[in-house]
Amino acid sequence: MQASTLTINASKLTFVSTLQERIAEIMAAANLTVGQIAELTGVSSSAVTQWKDGPTKTIKASPATKLAAKTGYSAIWISTGEGAKRLAPQHSSISSEVGDRIELREMRKIPVVGEVKGGDDGYLEELEYPVGHGEGFVLYPTNDPNAYAVRVRGDSMHPRYRAGEFVIVEPNIEPQEGDDVVVACTNGKKMLKQLNWRRDGEIQLLSINNGYGPLTVYEHEIQAIQLVAGRARRNALQF
Repeated sequence: MQASTLTINASKLTFVSTLQERIAEIMAAANLTVGQIAELTGVSSSAVTQWKDGPTKTIKASPATKLAAKTGYSAIWISTGEGAKRLAPQHSSISSEVGDRIELREMRKIPVVGEVKGGDDGYLEELEYPVGHGEGFVLYPTNDPNAYAVRVRGDSMHPRYRAGEFVIVEPNIEPQEGDDVVVACTNGKKMLKQLNWRRDGEIQLLSINNGYGPLTVYEHEIQAIQLVAGRARRNALQF
């Protein structure tokens, strides 16, 4: 007796991504920060942060259309995750305020250089910086040759960064207001915060999980501010 064969028509299978996954893909592929997307779409940086980290599930037509016009992605796909992903050429012009052209990033092996968790005082614990090798790597689209990753421990930064995920840091990319950043202080302490504003020699930082109020520090107290480009899933680690 001839065995039966089950055939699946892949063209009829539809996977609808989350808004957070779509925004992460656009930010990585188009080399855009939270602040730049806010400028492009005419919304606040906090609104874009909600798109990127939840719990927002869809985007209204107007900002989705503006983002589509600048990135080449479909407005419907950006907003709902349905339909064709791209309806325009891969490279699209961006206004001069945020760059001349979108530059698609290359997939690179990003070294995992340690683990990090939020401490009781709002500072990070056990954050290590690149020393030329890591504890494995994750694949991530970036043009920063010095990009590195750290694994998140614990739930102190939930829901934006979940335990077991990897935070991707691009030290050579200038952060914009509204971006998540790793801040290294001159006293040796480090923080993972959202950059709220910079002016008159001061910097204001916001808590990732709203567990602490805004923190305003002098620029001379900061050794480095490095852009958090995104995150990778728990199972992304390779050796």
